Amino acid sequence: MKSMKAPSRKSVVPARIGAADRFPRDFLWGAATSAHQVEGGNRWNDWSRSEREGRVPHASGEACRHWQLYESDFDLARSWGHNAHRFSLEWSRIEPKPGAWDSEALAHYARVVRALRERSMEPIVTLHHFTNPDWFTASGGWLRRDAPALFTRYVERVKDVLGGEVRYWITINEPTIYVLHGFVTGDWPPHARGAWMQAARALRGMARAHVTAYRSLRSGSDPPLVGFAHSSPWIVPCDPSRPADRMAAWVRDLALNRLFLRLIGASRVGQPLDFLGINYYSRTFVRGERGVRRWLGEKCEQDHHPDRGPSSDAGWEVYPPGLESSLERFSRLDIPLIVTENGIATRDERLRWTYLQEHLEALGRAVARGLPVIGYLFWSLMDNFEWALGTEARYGLAEVDFETQSRSPRPAARLLAEVSRTRLVPAKEAFVELRQGDEIAG
Repeated sequence: MKSMKAPSRKSVVPARIGAADRFPRDFLWGAATSAHQVEGGNRWNDWSRSEREGRVPHASGEACRHWQLYESDFDLARSWGHNAHRFSLEWSRIEPKPGAWDSEALAHYARVVRALRERSMEPIVTLHHFTNPDWFTASGGWLRRDAPALFTRYVERVKDVLGGEVRYWITINEPTIYVLHGFVTGDWPPHARGAWMQAARALRGMARAHVTAYRSLRSGSDPPLVGFAHSSPWIVPCDPSRPADRMAAWVRDLALNRLFLRLIGASRVGQPLDFLGINYYSRTFVRGERGVRRWLGEKCEQDHHPDRGPSSDAGWEVYPPGLESSLERFSRLDIPLIVTENGIATRDERLRWTYLQEHLEALGRAVARGLPVIGYLFWSLMDNFEWALGTEARYGLAEVDFETQSRSPRPAARLLAEVSRTRLVPAKEAFVELRQGDEIAG
């Protein structure tokens, strides 16, 4: 690991401030990770099996070795002023065989939570982030009738160990994206391409699992806050004058932005949500086309669209207004909102800085308007194993050298540190190159 200087309290970003209003003092600032993407050494889940069988293009291997290096990673985050951190538990480590619990894995995650508490960082714990125990998927996974019961059994075991130390629980990360890739495109486990009926069954199973897990976590005295992380793309038709495009955009928006909330009974009296996590990255243009995926339409490139922003290395448009629009939309649920993921895959540090700066401006506008946003978590704390993109998609506030496992802060880490310190967003002209040895005020 590269040694890091103790953070200085002096400002390292020019004092000129943009238009965003001041954020509340208790606002949650931090970054996010997920177990399979950073821990390394995961061997008991369905994604690992797909890696071994060559059904996905890359292998996670040691990833970021966060299983061993979590304390130094948290030191880095705290030195940047983070007061919260989102991470996930690896279900397959905790329950590698049906009903068999790994006490050391549970003890490890208890140490992780304690390490965050010792650094005055709020743990935001995700119980399911795309991967499943191999035994679970091999026996039917989310298509099993008892899948919600099996998931809740796992949740209850985790609650017994961590329950008293965790205030924010996220049951499931992006259930619609998991189902889309696992049962429609088929490029993720369980690799069921075009299986629309199975996709619907799996999504219903995950919705029931969220509800039963919510009730379990909320039972007892002093209940925590429970929600899920919702993928929230801003979806528009390629050609608004074309009815097929408008219909495809409407259907895709229903499937990805509204359906899961309806399945769990959100917006009803007694809704099983105390907060909603918003994962926002980009705007999606959709064209209505015939074919196996006709109901969701097809994504279309709009390089010549008059207001199209630059693209990430993953081909996703930079569109900050979509974040404010998404927050406004989901504020109608009348519950707190946390931006649980927002980030960009790029090796252009000026673009990463601009992406973060403009999205923080959008966040500031939302807060100034009184929308119930209580936190912002950048994706990701560090470069990681980005699923089918491997380690080439660079999302981190910290650059990772995967050979040496060293972490080096990027300029965007400086920007987020400054915002968390001042509670203000600096102007666009404030980009500062980060040189080796520079300190970051947190």
